Amino acid sequence: MTDETPRTDEEIRRAVVDRVREVEIMGGDPIGEQLIEDVDVADGIVTVTVDFEPVGRVLADRLTDQLRGAGLATDGVVHVRVEAAGSDAPETGLPVSGVDSIIAVGSAKGGVGKTTITAALARALAEDGLDVGVFDANVYAPDAPDLLEAEGPVATSPTGKPMPVETDDGIQVVSIELIAEDGPVAWRGAMVHDVVKDLLGNAAWDDRDVLLVDLPPGIGDAVYTIVQQAPLDGGLLVSTPTDECVRATRRTAALYSANDVPSIGVVPNMVGAAEGESTPFDGDALAEDVAEAAYAEIDPVPFDSALREPTARSFGDPSSAGERAIDSLRETVLEFLETEGGPAVPEDAVDLRGLPPESCQRQVVTEFGVVDEEPVSVVLRGDPDDLVDVVDESLARDGRSLERTDVDDLGYDGWLVELEAAGGSTLEPAT
Repeated sequence: MTDETPRTDEEIRRAVVDRVREVEIMGGDPIGEQLIEDVDVADGIVTVTVDFEPVGRVLADRLTDQLRGAGLATDGVVHVRVEAAGSDAPETGLPVSGVDSIIAVGSAKGGVGKTTITAALARALAEDGLDVGVFDANVYAPDAPDLLEAEGPVATSPTGKPMPVETDDGIQVVSIELIAEDGPVAWRGAMVHDVVKDLLGNAAWDDRDVLLVDLPPGIGDAVYTIVQQAPLDGGLLVSTPTDECVRATRRTAALYSANDVPSIGVVPNMVGAAEGESTPFDGDALAEDVAEAAYAEIDPVPFDSALREPTARSFGDPSSAGERAIDSLRETVLEFLETEGGPAVPEDAVDLRGLPPESCQRQVVTEFGVVDEEPVSVVLRGDPDDLVDVVDESLARDGRSLERTDVDDLGYDGWLVELEAAGGSTLEPAT
């Protein structure tokens, strides 16, 4: 008798994909109908990410059950989780998948150096070991690809999603510049809204720690679409020390505030000059009322030509005043993300947002079959009590129960609930 070598996660994943191809739905299979966004396997636990948008509620429940059955019928699989694509977006907003945190960089005034700051910050964060993405939302003057040396064209995935272009630094970039290779396009109104939603919301970002969004100047369609609908963790403001620019920055700060986007701070750009450089700007510090509600006071960035070539610079070992200022900005952004950059959702929390209600309830019950008496953290939308009532009833049949206390409100992200299923167990906030 010989022992069989356990299957690797990749072997299990391929076997699950083959099983999923045998599922019949909508006249085809889930992969052929482009309903499956991802299949991931770790320690025998399969997570299937599904685009439920093309299917109705009845088919969604049926599909969830069939996917769970296909996974469990595969050797080496101990548990199956089904998650909805774009589950971390606001319910009526702009879904952005594959990204942990999103930071907007904006100012209503053009020519203040937003793109330069965005590109340099992206490079500094990447040098620090983060997986970084940059979305160039300036459909009128898309300059980020040139600064980051990103070359198109943007390809599409098998499911029709835009594939970010990856630079030599490992930074992923999406920009209209990498698509409209035939020259400028006269974007107008609804066209701007649609292209931003398509490129940002549908882009196949690959496990980015942070996504920087370079907003266009003004407060137009693209800016409103992103600030009002995208799940932004925070926003940077960029301003030069002129009265006109301070007034414009104040308008963008008000837009952030009106849409509950935390302000990280104002980047005073082109303030003074690096040694041997001249600057077109002079002036005092920015108006205090612009930055009074910000997370941090940010060091001024001097007029430094080194920042025009961010890919040739080392912000981890800065040699010029501009590089040192960007390195300081990197530290501020990282500190913000660690302390205030979003709700504290445990990494092992099961994301139920976007699942059909019945599938959501069944998923929770199956989680308790995996963890025995350990707590289960879930993220969901809707009334948590409705979920708890059904789960409580199901667990009661096995002699277990749930005693309820408060849950954690995540705002547009939904609710974070920790469930314990045992004698005298409790339902408590997950922190």
